[in-house]
Amino acid sequence: MMGRKGISGPSGKPSDEVKAPAMGRAPSEKAGGANGGTARRRRGSATEQVSLFERVPKDKRLPWVDIAAILSGVVSSLSKLMGGGIVAFYAGCHMGAVAMIVMVVLSFVLTLLVGNITFKEGMPNNVVSRLYVFGTKGSAVGSLVWIFLLVGVLAVGTVQLGNAILFAFGWSEQWQRWLLFIGISCVWVFMSLFGAKVIARLNAVFVIALFCVMGYVIYLVASQGQLGESLTHGALVPGVDEMEGFAYGLNYSIMTSGLMALFAADFTRFARKKSDLVPISLSGSLAAVVTYVCGAIVTFFGFSTASAYFSAQGYDAAGAANAAITNPGVSLVLAAGGVGLAIICLSQMKVETSNSIGGANAVSNLIDSLFGIRVSWPFAVVVANVIGLAFIMADILDQVNAFMSIGSILTISWCVLLITDYYLVRGVMKIGSYGTTLRTVEQVNWRGVVTLATVTVVNAALYTAGVLPIPFLTTVPMTVGLYVLLSWLMRDRVRAADIARVAASASKEIGDPR
Repeated sequence: MMGRKGISGPSGKPSDEVKAPAMGRAPSEKAGGANGGTARRRRGSATEQVSLFERVPKDKRLPWVDIAAILSGVVSSLSKLMGGGIVAFYAGCHMGAVAMIVMVVLSFVLTLLVGNITFKEGMPNNVVSRLYVFGTKGSAVGSLVWIFLLVGVLAVGTVQLGNAILFAFGWSEQWQRWLLFIGISCVWVFMSLFGAKVIARLNAVFVIALFCVMGYVIYLVASQGQLGESLTHGALVPGVDEMEGFAYGLNYSIMTSGLMALFAADFTRFARKKSDLVPISLSGSLAAVVTYVCGAIVTFFGFSTASAYFSAQGYDAAGAANAAITNPGVSLVLAAGGVGLAIICLSQMKVETSNSIGGANAVSNLIDSLFGIRVSWPFAVVVANVIGLAFIMADILDQVNAFMSIGSILTISWCVLLITDYYLVRGVMKIGSYGTTLRTVEQVNWRGVVTLATVTVVNAALYTAGVLPIPFLTTVPMTVGLYVLLSWLMRDRVRAADIARVAASASKEIGDPR
């Protein structure tokens, strides 16, 4: 097909081999700036040395076991333990198992399909979304979504860790709470600036230590003869029936699937070969399942005491139950005391440092896409964590139901958009080309922006009105249908504009070979 270049093979379709960058670097790939692709930047660990806007060089690719370890470390967090508690306590263990199966299958499929795109392009999901679904300035939409989701998860993790520390030391004053949250956020900033390499190296140790503590909790539950009940009980949240609880738990599982696929896409770009994507996708999904099961047991173990603790803070019965479920760190402190607290602090460092870095990447892409300005890395990290503190001030844990449901719409719609554009619109329908570079991409892909905005607004409104308890059921067909329809209606214009941009870029390269 005309206009196909860069990573496309002779047939016009993307090849499975890692290729060199396409001719001509985009302006944002030039040396200098926070994300500059200079030799100086290529020291240290892979995730620190490769720019957001630079295709991963062949010598910086990683074996699949390293990438799988990163994903396993991220899913073994307090937030994912919370997910296990939410699914089990709201839906009951039997229906919760259904939600978990949906999560495994969906996570695997989305991670494989989206990960294949970032692997072939060699750039993270925010930048790849510039190339295929949003355009340069349009990718600000993706960055805003990513900031909302990833920084939201960062805020949730900060609150969960903070509540565990408050519980362990018996601190109850409001000023103590806020001072602690600010202090924890400062740690995330510090680790993102100076300590990510160290945390990456200790990642495996922290994962093993966290699962050892969870194994101890499972032993305690088994020794009390309650292990069977912890894995077979029904819905336990006051005032929530089983189907309502199932929808609640399923929405969280779906959000986890989409979020994990998008997060994994930032790392699948480092894979050495396409076949590595299968074990990477499978390992992340299976690690999430183990964490979910452990989360359900941990929550069951500490539920009564944790509920009483939050009731004493002024929560009603339903609110105390919800707080107990969404704060697994309290249960781990109950089980292992100071040792458990130390381990979850260290374990959260690796997770929240990754979330902080991911949020800072989105901040950097947002400002670069809108204004063409390269902000310094410290500035982006600080902004991401300030946004996280703002989420905490808005009592994000009290709004976790709405957060996960809207989040499920955004993550799934974004993933489906990428898949639809890359495999169906550009592949089967041949509307647009593969191998688009940052230099030849359009400013705004209105088809993608309009589709994401429309799908989110419509499904969020239906969910809020109580008409649609599981937005996923309409999000996927609406996203595919609307984007395909808009692409078909605009097919001639899209093809002509694509050819014109490639030709203009080629002429510019001939006139200015730099």
